[in-house]
Amino acid sequence: MQKDTKELSRYLAAGYVMVQVVTWEEDRALDLIKETGNMLSRPVSVWSVTKGFGEKDVSPGSAIEALTRVGAAADPRLFVFLDFHHELNDPLVIRKLRDLAPLMESRHQTMVFIGPVSFAPPELEKDLLVIDLDPPGPEELQEILDKTLKEVRNPTNLQTDAALQEALVRAARGLTTREMRRMIKRLIHEAPEFTRDHVKRVMEEKQRILRRSELLEFYEISEELEDVGGLDLLKKWLSNRAQAFGKRARQYGLPEPKGLLLLGVQGCGKSLSAKAVSALWGIPLIRLDLTAILGRETEGEKLQRALRMAEGLSPCVLWIDEIEKGFSMHRVSGREANGRMARAFASFLTWLQEKKSPVYVIATANTISELPPELMRKGRFDDIFFVDLPRQSERKEIFRIHIEKRGRDPKKYDLDELAGASEGFSGSEIEQAVVSAMYQAFTDGREFENKDVLRSLSETVPLSETMEEEIKALRDWAKTRARPASLDTKLMDLLDGKRGE
Repeated sequence: MQKDTKELSRYLAAGYVMVQVVTWEEDRALDLIKETGNMLSRPVSVWSVTKGFGEKDVSPGSAIEALTRVGAAADPRLFVFLDFHHELNDPLVIRKLRDLAPLMESRHQTMVFIGPVSFAPPELEKDLLVIDLDPPGPEELQEILDKTLKEVRNPTNLQTDAALQEALVRAARGLTTREMRRMIKRLIHEAPEFTRDHVKRVMEEKQRILRRSELLEFYEISEELEDVGGLDLLKKWLSNRAQAFGKRARQYGLPEPKGLLLLGVQGCGKSLSAKAVSALWGIPLIRLDLTAILGRETEGEKLQRALRMAEGLSPCVLWIDEIEKGFSMHRVSGREANGRMARAFASFLTWLQEKKSPVYVIATANTISELPPELMRKGRFDDIFFVDLPRQSERKEIFRIHIEKRGRDPKKYDLDELAGASEGFSGSEIEQAVVSAMYQAFTDGREFENKDVLRSLSETVPLSETMEEEIKALRDWAKTRARPASLDTKLMDLLDGKRGE
């Protein structure tokens, strides 16, 4: 909390007379303000609608009466108001605050409003400083863990296992102080000896928190990298960065990885790869739905809140699917663009470039014509990969994965025949061909065979035919601007054919 204290003290020393601290952690914010008051040698008075300023035998009074008392106090002081955002709908309260502002500046006084929502009336926008109190960082969470372990029966294995402690603290990022304390006590009560399962339980706690949010969606980690057919170069690139968020990487001098842009043909494994990265790196997967946020009057504020929430839950993978639908070129820089959308896009680019928290962004896109060029500038992402239609050996692997996933032995099927008959098919189209074959065989009361899958393939017009021009344009663009996610298709198909001879 020392960093937050220093930041707040700088603002107060600079002469801000009204500060709004946005947080659910009222107790933690109060501790921060009291610590700041000690640093600046300013007493702290706390007001709430139920207790007033806390004096004995004095009724709480109204907000106007409280502000009148502030005006009568001449000494340098910090006045803290709890849940005062409700009072800011009253024109009399707003007028009283404006009257007090110049008087308080000369007296070195500050009013600090603590509440879970940000609300600044237009009349106060130039006087009111809004600060978002970040969730506890790793050091604070470690302190909470240590204190909680002393309060309850101490699991000795956790005390001695530094790696398990680090994993637990890393998994708890985004929880409040109170949530962390309650969770540790509950876990110790349920199972005194800590294991890796406790880390999973912490992740489940974070999932419950996100279920209450309309901005982010927590995804269950079910896919592994082995569930992605082909994409050898992308898999290798990701595997090489599996330890990118650990202490060892920081001690080695490596910066936090920024993110990855996956551009390519629909249904070829971009979204599946994003999900698999979460499992490979052992960090949670969170989906940001841009289309649900943008296009509203409060889009910029909602986007910033979503990004702050993702930072609070870091380290994590932040998955932005079909980013071109949210930040299309005509929405952020073309004729149809509006000021709010352009500002939201600019703030997102700044965050992407300068973020310090370990939030790894994986954005997917199906087209380049709608992507603003600013998004693809060097420094926004670690790299850009192009995901093409699967080559023959990749199609064979995809058939094997989907047949095996449905409880069948792939060895009982002629995968080479299926791979040869599915040229130009995407991974999702191959999956649907298998599913369609199973439906037909199920209806006939028998096990599905190669012929059923071949029939499904023959009845399907693949996306490579219906979108031939768009796919060609993607390939031409990617030749010099993106890394291939797979080894050269024609060369590898030639080698695959020779291996089969």
